[in-house]
Amino acid sequence: MNLLVLRFSAMGDVALMTPALIAIAAKHTNVELTVVTRGNFSPFFYNIPNVNVLGINLKKYGGIWGIWALYKEIQKLGPFDKVIDLHGSMRSRILCFLFRLEGIPFEKIIKGRKEKNEQTRRFKKKLEKLPHTTERYLNVFRKAGLDAPIRRGPWLNVDGESKMFAKDYFKSIGLEKKTGKWFGFAPFAGHDLKEWPFEKSVNLVALLQEEFPDCTIFLFGGKDEIVELEKIRQNSARVHIVRGEHMGIRGELGIMEKLDLMIGMDSSNVHIAALLKKPVIGIYGTTHPISGFGPFAQEDTGVLQVDLPCRPCSIYGNRKCWRGDFACMEMIDPMDVVRRIRVISNINTLW
Repeated sequence: MNLLVLRFSAMGDVALMTPALIAIAAKHTNVELTVVTRGNFSPFFYNIPNVNVLGINLKKYGGIWGIWALYKEIQKLGPFDKVIDLHGSMRSRILCFLFRLEGIPFEKIIKGRKEKNEQTRRFKKKLEKLPHTTERYLNVFRKAGLDAPIRRGPWLNVDGESKMFAKDYFKSIGLEKKTGKWFGFAPFAGHDLKEWPFEKSVNLVALLQEEFPDCTIFLFGGKDEIVELEKIRQNSARVHIVRGEHMGIRGELGIMEKLDLMIGMDSSNVHIAALLKKPVIGIYGTTHPISGFGPFAQEDTGVLQVDLPCRPCSIYGNRKCWRGDFACMEMIDPMDVVRRIRVISNINTLW
């Protein structure tokens, strides 16, 4: 059986496909999985048996004619027995329709929009826990007749190129040999409302160096955030910047593999580190893991949050704060992160 699997973005959502794909590939060894996604996300699927990736540049396939061109490109990898739509976007739905015209059936993800709207509305919220994103992916495969249990992690494999990127980076900053604990910190997210107030990030990095004298801290961000990252770093010799546009996903995976802990917002960095089975601390405010997007397999210890009746107010962090005071983030103190690190260190046998 050859299945076509569609998921184009976003980075965290694409990475969270891996536990589901590993589960299916391990149990159903006669199934070939052809994954179509953005080309730069291909490293997430390294060394998963029977998984082939068509990495594409979506800018080449814009509009109706672009989708038709993508359909013709995908056809070359067939024939397919079924299409598994894990995205539910307009692009993926049109592709499913085109393959259906060939007589190829499809199954699509149920995103639970109604339930999520009930969680995020201002009043009379319904706060029942929703399936994790990875579980929603597995449900699509179940509808296609393929069930499989989640296997033990890590769920991301780091290839030799990633390890070489990381080795060169550590050498360039004089860290060829690891000493002490290595903490990652990703202070930014795709939407401002998912980010901690900036001064808290500055204070956290200073506090971590006080509380953990042997630690080294790696700040993750992009080229648009370099000025803020330098302010957080404060010229400390124990704090280093990992620039995503220089490293790419491969390089970042190689670096994260060496970390003892990743701290961040509800963003791809925390989700990727969790898939590498690294302890994480995700700082959640406007969003909530109850909506199905917590750090995979660490939805309790891996989440730092405060209980407020207005939470969650958004699924993606792209709304305004109804209270106007951003209390969900303001009430989380850098010392709370330190306390959570100590809890994690007590329950994690690696520490």
